[in-house]
Amino acid sequence: TADLYESNVAELTALATREAGKTVLDGIAEVREAVDFLNYYANEAERLEAEEPGAPCGVFVCISPWNFPLAIFTGQIAAALAAGNAVIAKPAEQTPLIAARAVELMREAGLPAAALQLLPGDGPTVGGPLTSDARIAGVCFTGSTEVAQIIHRALAENAGPDAVLIAETGGLNVMVVDSTALTEQAVRDILISSFQSAGQRCSALRLLYVQEEAKDRLLEMLYGAMDTLTIGDPWNCDTDVSPVIDAEAKGDIEAYTAACKEQGKLLKLLPAPADGSYVSPAVVEVSGIADLEREIFGPVLHVSSFEARDIDRLVDTVNARGYGLTFGLHTRIDDRVQQIVERLHVGNTYIN
Repeated sequence: TADLYESNVAELTALATREAGKTVLDGIAEVREAVDFLNYYANEAERLEAEEPGAPCGVFVCISPWNFPLAIFTGQIAAALAAGNAVIAKPAEQTPLIAARAVELMREAGLPAAALQLLPGDGPTVGGPLTSDARIAGVCFTGSTEVAQIIHRALAENAGPDAVLIAETGGLNVMVVDSTALTEQAVRDILISSFQSAGQRCSALRLLYVQEEAKDRLLEMLYGAMDTLTIGDPWNCDTDVSPVIDAEAKGDIEAYTAACKEQGKLLKLLPAPADGSYVSPAVVEVSGIADLEREIFGPVLHVSSFEARDIDRLVDTVNARGYGLTFGLHTRIDDRVQQIVERLHVGNTYIN
């Protein structure tokens, strides 16, 4: 399947661009990531068979998101199949075409049809009944925390005692930039993490903490860098920020930034095309992570400042919020890296 993905990069990229609104470069990167997943799980299956052989669970339900409609869709399926399970795959309702093509390529590569069934549809009609069925061995889900909790309850009420839930949900992801950081390097990473894919990544930067002494110079450079972003048609190779997934997402994000403007918290808002589901990248000022009641799944960056003496307290506050998916740190002080990393409870930490 990895080889077939490689030979159909142009077609798969076009589908990702068309259905999910990805830029061409993001679409190509997604195909590469799907290939990485396939190779990784194939290698892991062989390693585990030799080192730690186990038994399959049964039928797994894989529910994938629209923001990575090929990579995560493929990764979930590959992991379950590699462990010997059969799979019922429900892609996001917004992106069924690329999922259907992926399944065709898997079968073309030799996967038995009975091992993988594609069942597109929405959550209430398809996802709900699937995750409530007593015959399933488990669910692999990527999406919102709220839906993951619904699935968890459904499994507890209906499935067998050995049924499992593997869930990756959203994050209130933080980056800390201290006064020793290289401003240009930090701004580059902030720009990519906050606004690439229109902020529609679970690992995207949501809250930037800047040391008070560095705040003004960093924001000045960030605003200048934002002004160079091209917001437009994802088919164009020079596009930096693509549209959000649909009108509902656009309305939710714009209502949030409008409320921030009324409260005097909106620091920067770029113009965006009027036609289509484009959303203006925004910077919003907050006092800290406690102000973020939920994840805004779009190109909205929240900014706060901190004093150097409060760094441990800042990390404790991030830990206490309970959404530790990713964390970024920009500093040139080795001891500070150690100080923060040892205290931090997140899935992935990026240093400089």
